[in-house]
Amino acid sequence: MKQIFNKLKWTGKKAYFWYVSRGGAGGEEVASTDDVVEVGSEGLVIRVGSQERYIPYHRIVEIRLESGEVLLNRRK
Repeated sequence: MKQIFNKLKWTGKKAYFWYVSRGGAGGEEVASTDDVVEVGSEGLVIRVGSQERYIPYHRIVEIRLESGEVLLNRRK
């Protein structure tokens, strides 16, 4: 998954990703690649308002390009 986010970062393509969140409506939240501060080996750091939040890769359930193309779907 790190490779997907690195490729998006270096190509400048915008994508949205959904991740499991205890505080989100329906147990999920969505963020965009514009929110990504750091692509790490085990997860991402995203900016949410004035704070940063760490999202482990195992909590990401879907990645979709702005065009609608699905890059990853791990929903059950």
